[in-house]
Amino acid sequence: MTYEPRENDYVIWTNDLGQEHKGWVYFVTPHSDNQKRIKEGWKPLLRYASIEIGTKPRPQCDLSKFFHKRIHICLICPEHEWGNLEYVRRRVSKQDDSDPDEVSYGAYKSQQHRPLDVQ
Repeated sequence: MTYEPRENDYVIWTNDLGQEHKGWVYFVTPHSDNQKRIKEGWKPLLRYASIEIGTKPRPQCDLSKFFHKRIHICLICPEHEWGNLEYVRRRVSKQDDSDPDEVSYGAYKSQQHRPLDVQ
């Protein structure tokens, strides 16, 4: 069974040329009824996932109040390449900027005003 990417998954994509790309799945095209499209004379829709490999700050302008605050750099991974995707982990939302390579301690938070342990 092949991996089907979902938004907010961190993946490693090794393409046919051996290049390795790491990033967050930013968008996945939904399933479509291609049989109906072909029957009506339309071209079938191809599925893909966009993988965000980086971001950079958007220059200050009037539109930055309404749209994304950052410019997203994405690669398109077509459906026939999904077998080359390696799932690493999942994030809570697109606003989660934590580094997946760092050690995560989950929901642990130290207690405020807790006395130090005596050893």
